[in-house]
Amino acid sequence: MKCPVCGNETLEAKDYLYEVPEAGKITLSNWECSSCGYKYRDVKPYEVAEPKRIELSVENDDDLTSIVYRSSFAKVIIPELGFEVEPLNGTGTITTVRGLIEVFLDEIGDLMDTRDLKDAMEGKRKFTLIIEDTSGLSFVKNVKAKVTQFLSPSPP
Repeated sequence: MKCPVCGNETLEAKDYLYEVPEAGKITLSNWECSSCGYKYRDVKPYEVAEPKRIELSVENDDDLTSIVYRSSFAKVIIPELGFEVEPLNGTGTITTVRGLIEVFLDEIGDLMDTRDLKDAMEGKRKFTLIIEDTSGLSFVKNVKAKVTQFLSPSPP
């Protein structure tokens, strides 16, 4: 396949349809160019469900290592830190709570003070992770996670 970066016919693209009990069917994409090193990784919903809100009180290392799937339609809020991240540009993420914060830290870079987020990621600070997902596909694998119906705001 032709690479969108270098233009060589050295892009290997693999897409997989995967069934996740909590989220239904998702598409996992793993593309890589052997010439220039370009990589594209993505997790996208293959189907949708009812909008939902997930809340997890993160109090210890077990909570930080909980598996999280954040669909590309999900907003993430950590109210204690005044932190909000709008839905991604077509990219879903499957990781842990700690890994999700690490992704945010990587994206923020030097744009703001990140000490509170780093403390939360290292377990030095308790916080609430809230995921509001209009596709209803996001999940957190933790028995403490509370899932409720999410009524997304009406368009203006």
